[in-house]
Amino acid sequence: MIRPTFLGFDTAKKGLTTAQKGIDITGQNLVNWDSEGYTRQRIEQVALSQDKYSSRFSSNRVAVAGQGVDIVGISQQRDAFLDKRYRQQYGDEGYFEKTGDILKDVQSSLDILDAQGDSGLRGRLMALLDSIDVFAGQPDSPTNANIVATNTKKIAQTLQLLSQKMDKVQEQHTYDMSVAVDNYNQMLAKVAQINRVILEDSGVINNDARYGPNELYDERNLLIDKLSNMTDLEVTHNVDGTVTLEVGGKTVVQGKKYETLDMSQNTTTGVISLRWLSTGEPAQITTGSIKGSADYLNGRGDNIVYPGETSERGVRYYQDQLNYIAQTFANVMNSTIPAGYNDKGPESGLLTDANGNVLYKTLIGTTDGSNKITAGNISISEDWAKDSNYLMTQRGNMDTTYILKLKERLNSDETNTFKPEGATEGFTGTFLDYFKTIGTTLGSDISFTTGREEAAGVMASNLDDQRDSVAGVNVDEETANMMLYNKSLSAASRLMTTLDDALDVLINRTGRVGL
Repeated sequence: MIRPTFLGFDTAKKGLTTAQKGIDITGQNLVNWDSEGYTRQRIEQVALSQDKYSSRFSSNRVAVAGQGVDIVGISQQRDAFLDKRYRQQYGDEGYFEKTGDILKDVQSSLDILDAQGDSGLRGRLMALLDSIDVFAGQPDSPTNANIVATNTKKIAQTLQLLSQKMDKVQEQHTYDMSVAVDNYNQMLAKVAQINRVILEDSGVINNDARYGPNELYDERNLLIDKLSNMTDLEVTHNVDGTVTLEVGGKTVVQGKKYETLDMSQNTTTGVISLRWLSTGEPAQITTGSIKGSADYLNGRGDNIVYPGETSERGVRYYQDQLNYIAQTFANVMNSTIPAGYNDKGPESGLLTDANGNVLYKTLIGTTDGSNKITAGNISISEDWAKDSNYLMTQRGNMDTTYILKLKERLNSDETNTFKPEGATEGFTGTFLDYFKTIGTTLGSDISFTTGREEAAGVMASNLDDQRDSVAGVNVDEETANMMLYNKSLSAASRLMTTLDDALDVLINRTGRVGL
């Protein structure tokens, strides 16, 4: 049984082609070993099957056996399970990294809250208490009265400064979040664009997504990794080489189509919301840096006031703490010094309203004329600013009973309660204790988020290392592959030389006599 004359040469040629392509792909791996997002490639080769249609007798195919090797495609070495686990952990890392950044900026803004120096709120309250003590000892001294007013003004200014710093934290991280959302949308668009190129231009081999445009796959995988740090992400690989991405059950990329995430801020409440632009439905994001920003910019703790606020102790929560300090301080200052006595003098009793309630002097007001005192608008009243002796119950009366009572109430651990309007519970104690409590709570929150970030980071790093062991380039292994393909190339070359010699004998020397 004689095989086709040039079948052996075709087998050798296929061997040469396969070995050359193996060398090419190995070289590609070696030169890209440190390229970001690059995935190790390898040729998938199989023995070429005998074609039963090459002979009239399908049961006898010996003559066409040994047709060589064929390259099925160039595959990437990736593990879908490791990719999924890594992206989940990377999303958690992004969430806690962002929340930690926000809380650390809050801590930096409140750094003078519990400071004991001249610029710290604690130090300035202690200075006020000392000045009240001195004034009570010499109530006829204009200097001492002026010092009390000045120290009170410094407390108000410090609260204003702290409030301004918190506003800047809110503004900066709101802006950062808007930039992140824009980047997120751009990456979704790029993934959809790569899907389009794969569908329209590159395609896949034999409808098998494993053998597609690997460089495009690498670019897309890098984008998906980055997206998973910003939101949760479910990735489905399709047989046509495209991917489908879902966020919280919402399909955000499918083929050439993609969704757009819209960030908006309520002009009245300031609450930040995230919606999908095409439908207007809320984005149900469960993790990632964008979720972290939204949670902690809208975070108000247990005192949720507006729809969309969260129970996290975020920027709004700590803004509230400053407001509680300002409101409690104003309540004490404005309900201690009586407005005066009846016309007949101290013996006739204190001035009262129509319902018999004692009238008190307004020592604390607002800079904007608002009836609601906050850390941002607190100030000493106009009457007190004009006359430092306004603090006395009645001009010419040196009774310091209520002055001393003011100091007692400011330093009381029983009468001062810091709580939001409508709340049933709050913190009861001294101002100094409350300053410390805020700092302790903030420190605990930062410690928690930092710990979670580190744990998620370690897990993500370990999983990334495992991914690299599969998808990364091992220089030693690729060098060994280079030697292997070089030997294959030499063997295929030797086969062709042998066949050439055999053909020379068959054609030129068979049947000749006397050679």
